[in-house]
Amino acid sequence: MTKKIFLSGIYHETHTFLSQPTTLNDFLINIGDEIVKKNTDNGSPTDGFIEFASKKNWDIIPGIQMAARPSGIVDLDAENFFDKNFFEKLEQHCENIDAIFLILHGAMVSKNHDDFEGDLLEKINHFLKNKKLSIPIVAVLDLHANVSDKMIDNSTCVYAYRKNPHSDSRDAAIKAALILSDIFTNPNVNQINYKTKYILPPTGVGTANDPMKSILYEANKIEKNDKDIICINVMAGYSYADIADCGFSLNCCTKGDVNVAKNYLATLTNVLKSKIDFAYPKENTLEEALEKIKSLPKQDKPILLIEPADNIGGGTPGDATDLLSRLLQSDHEGIVAIINDPATVKECYHHQVGEEIELNIGAKFDDFHGSPIKLKATIQKLSDGKFTLENKQSHLASMMGMNIDMGLSAVIKNKQLTLLLTSIKTPPMDLGQLISQDIDPAKAKFIVVKAAVSHKDAYDPIASYSFYIDSQGLCTSNLKRLPFKKIGNKIIALN
Repeated sequence: MTKKIFLSGIYHETHTFLSQPTTLNDFLINIGDEIVKKNTDNGSPTDGFIEFASKKNWDIIPGIQMAARPSGIVDLDAENFFDKNFFEKLEQHCENIDAIFLILHGAMVSKNHDDFEGDLLEKINHFLKNKKLSIPIVAVLDLHANVSDKMIDNSTCVYAYRKNPHSDSRDAAIKAALILSDIFTNPNVNQINYKTKYILPPTGVGTANDPMKSILYEANKIEKNDKDIICINVMAGYSYADIADCGFSLNCCTKGDVNVAKNYLATLTNVLKSKIDFAYPKENTLEEALEKIKSLPKQDKPILLIEPADNIGGGTPGDATDLLSRLLQSDHEGIVAIINDPATVKECYHHQVGEEIELNIGAKFDDFHGSPIKLKATIQKLSDGKFTLENKQSHLASMMGMNIDMGLSAVIKNKQLTLLLTSIKTPPMDLGQLISQDIDPAKAKFIVVKAAVSHKDAYDPIASYSFYIDSQGLCTSNLKRLPFKKIGNKIIALN
């Protein structure tokens, strides 16, 4: 008999220290059949599920899908809009579905819900119990989810990305769908959540490096050697959410003895503790980095100056000027950078390509990301800012699919700098962002990259060296700079 799967999702990574809320207008919204139409072949996790469901001849019953770029706390209108549409669709179809499959992030915070996904899953469970329905609920999560007990207790199985950068987000959804298929045959599974006391900065949770590398390696061995273990999720957490559940956690879905599974998670926690120094990497000041660069042999490839404090993929506005302004005070040339500045783009559009203008660039979002840079430059290009990913498995595909919109954009250039100005903040996760605007990143001497880890698949192959720079911004790796209130006695930095 054909299975009928209710498919929905809400995807948002919420930076609670940002002052500006995330509104309904910030979300890309698909309702009903649009979910399948808009996601088929777009490289997203939803696309992965659609492909698997098609091969299994499952009927997809689409509900609602909402996704927004990382940003501030989600407002009341947005959370109410999702709830209303989700439960209306679920009410309409609940008597005829065999399972619920959700595309979630796992680190969404809204005005009324510190644990939005956990509260959502609890509401779904209450809804089903009131209808006297017992069906599996499977969800795919981002590796940066802050996983609560409520999320685990109210789902049948969650499955998270294994890679950071998230080149496997589509594959993770396929794996989660495969698990759902197996649960139809053997529904007797249990989940365990194992929290730790650590909150790790994004710079410390790339999966090519420790501690994540070693923990994932050991988790993979357990999955292979114990056939009762359906999956072990190594959850890096998202450190810019001031909530009780913020931080690194492990969870497991098993067909076997839950005490055995708990012991596995305890063992993996010990691996984390043994590698914990690597989770809090030291960053250079710009001055230290430039001094080190002086001693390097001449490079044919760009040097990356990584600016995690304005990590767009972590939620910051992408308009920080601290690093760039100080770099421009040096005598270095061949600099490529991207600043999100809708007001300056609009000003550029009042002029012509080839015209030299003077602009005040960046630092318009808040007071935490520097001061505007006064810059004289020539307009090189004006565009609609739309581009297609160069890498179809880009980290960006996990968020937005393959077709990306930066909003109206402008490229300006002077002797030192080629600068891409965007109207919609767009994480630097794919070279298509620059190439589409006639900027060849491989020819730069320096590239300023507003990221922590998510840029690596795109930029590391074209770079000679990378330097992480400590600068102003609300995605600082020094978590002690942030005014946490709800995390209790968790560890946010090593002494």
